[in-house]
Amino acid sequence: MTLYLKYRPKDFESLEWQTFIKETLRQAVAQEKLVGAYLFCGPRWTGKTSSARIFAKAINCLHPANGNPCGTCDICKNFDEEKLVDIIEIDAASYTWVDNVREIIERASFVPNVCKYKVYIIDEVHMLSKWAFNALLKILEEPPSHLKFILATTEIHKIPETILSRCQRYDFKSISSQDVESRLRFIAEKEWVTIDQNSIDFIVKQANWWLRNAISLFEQLIVNKEIVFDRVIENFWIPQTELIQKIYDKIFQWDTSVVQDFEEMYQKYNPQLFYKELLFFIKDQMLENIWHQNLGKIIFILETLEEAFHKSKTSFDPKTSYLIGIIKAVSWKNLVIPTATLWEKKEISTPVSQIKNIPPQKVEIPQTQTISQLEDIELSPTDLLDVFGDDDGFVAPVEEKPQSVQTASSSNFEKENFISILKTLWAKWAITMSLRSSEISLINGNQLCISAKTTIAKNQLWHSDSISLMTQACQQMALNEVEIKIL
Repeated sequence: MTLYLKYRPKDFESLEWQTFIKETLRQAVAQEKLVGAYLFCGPRWTGKTSSARIFAKAINCLHPANGNPCGTCDICKNFDEEKLVDIIEIDAASYTWVDNVREIIERASFVPNVCKYKVYIIDEVHMLSKWAFNALLKILEEPPSHLKFILATTEIHKIPETILSRCQRYDFKSISSQDVESRLRFIAEKEWVTIDQNSIDFIVKQANWWLRNAISLFEQLIVNKEIVFDRVIENFWIPQTELIQKIYDKIFQWDTSVVQDFEEMYQKYNPQLFYKELLFFIKDQMLENIWHQNLGKIIFILETLEEAFHKSKTSFDPKTSYLIGIIKAVSWKNLVIPTATLWEKKEISTPVSQIKNIPPQKVEIPQTQTISQLEDIELSPTDLLDVFGDDDGFVAPVEEKPQSVQTASSSNFEKENFISILKTLWAKWAITMSLRSSEISLINGNQLCISAKTTIAKNQLWHSDSISLMTQACQQMALNEVEIKIL
């Protein structure tokens, strides 16, 4: 017998992680306050089916102790040995159609053979068809006194409201890493297996905090009654933390030599485990730098690599997906934008001070024109300022500036050079246009104050990617420790 089945909870005492639910069900059994139908919902492998089995055994136990099954009476023994015919477990994936449900209803009308209640545990109940759910409605609303239904599902949104209204619902929470670790240590103690902390951390992380996966991996790693992390690394080709740190640093610094490092790593380590470990490492970096100015850059790297990891699951060659993700994360500023928009094709050479005095001109585009025809339309500078500059009365509330900002002149900051550098960094047109219509001042050499004219421009500049790009532009202008403020 596998360890998961051997140590599957058999009573409420051994169900350690769903405290509220188990106490509520125990009280219901102890006080005999039972309803006809229960609905257990929540993520996978959180104890829904195990709780349903324990509850079904408890309400039929001959000598329950404070709502907990005794485990010694004939009912409990026969149930544990799967000899009890009055408690029926059904997989809804195999009983999808209405005829299957009608058969269940016909059999449910008969009184139980030896138990007090006949209990139907329907797992993954969301797999039932619409007509099967309709067939269940009447008996769920007015079940016979000897009949109980326990429905379990991982996709509660697929359950019709008519079914939900006829059930007493219990929401199971995800099992925490501490609970998984506690259960693994309990099993290790019972099986006389020694295990170190690094191995436990690895098992919990690789199992995605799912208990069944964790116990299965735990059993797989046992060698001579012990689990040693060095042997785990050797068998699973797990990269060391130092290598993960090295790869991340190169990606963060846009060092293209990381591609060669990845090729070498691919020959020595499990690429999927390496990629997962890298994602976990970057996630930790993101949480540690939650208020840092490089947060936007870290998020971009994490999103890019995570997208590549998901694509690798359906790719003809997972290595290619991993490699593309790393190249994107390293070389994003050098990538050529494949489709330039209408706005990106237009350059504005007229100074903003002169643009404000030009009468507004409206550009009328016939609805019948195609995209190719639209590209030939000439746009005046005022058309662009309608969005990111003076927007005819719709002016965003501007924060009151410090006295130093009001008196300082923007002449000490090369605005056009700043915008030109942003273009070389492939900044979006919306960013450069927002800056053109804004007042920019460098205060005391360490504060770059940007006064946006409109709410749209202010929101665009406030974006984390915009802040990251402007920080890089300042660094190229030898302004390494400048704090950017959007006013």
